[in-house]
Amino acid sequence: PAMELTQIEFEAYPPADEDWDGVRALLDGLVKGLTLDVGNFSQTLIDNYKVGTVIKGADIEEGEDDPVFAVASILPLSLFSDSAKLKQLTTSLLSKCDADTTGDIDKILSSPDTAFLLNAKFNNLPLQITAQLYKALKMELITERRENASYKVRNLVMLAKSFQEPEQGRKVKRSKHATPSVQYEGADLSILSEIATHSFSWKVTDETLAPMDTTKRAEEVSQGYRTVLVVPTDRFLKSVDKIVEILSSDS
Repeated sequence: PAMELTQIEFEAYPPADEDWDGVRALLDGLVKGLTLDVGNFSQTLIDNYKVGTVIKGADIEEGEDDPVFAVASILPLSLFSDSAKLKQLTTSLLSKCDADTTGDIDKILSSPDTAFLLNAKFNNLPLQITAQLYKALKMELITERRENASYKVRNLVMLAKSFQEPEQGRKVKRSKHATPSVQYEGADLSILSEIATHSFSWKVTDETLAPMDTTKRAEEVSQGYRTVLVVPTDRFLKSVDKIVEILSSDS
């Protein structure tokens, strides 16, 4: 969602029940093309708030609108209390895979050693805030795994927004289920895609992005995609400092 954010002071909080609408709206945009109960997913994220952050405006007066500008969370699959709802989501994810990777992805999504890595935000949120979200996830995960075995996960399954430029789409003639080559808007996702062991993408038919390069014609729109990245937890933890450094220097 686009919104003028320049005059806002931001503050980080643990996710709470009052954030349900805002978290749900952000997750809705992230999971396009998948079949799942987004409300249940949002509540599960809020219930397991130990490794998670929402970004909201500071100094909001009582009764004022208090939007959630970003949510980040590491959510172990073993903490979903409704196994049928989790199964609906994992089945939907498997339906987006290439035939070659379905077996591997099925194993990962069936394992208690797996967590979702979620980072959903307003498009024009300052990069500095995104950097802080990654920093918080790393610190909270390291702390929480000492006390809670559910967080000793081996793999993180990240849902990411991605896109394909028009010339890429024209060049690539491919079979229906071959994974398209996609690009990412954020340096964080590019770094994570390089260390991922598996990835697969699908087209979001009703989502196009205007060209970022202003020399291009307006009709040269990019096609929106969603990509799943499977990132080993140890690789993620090692990459956070680099992500924070790059996002902080870009902002």
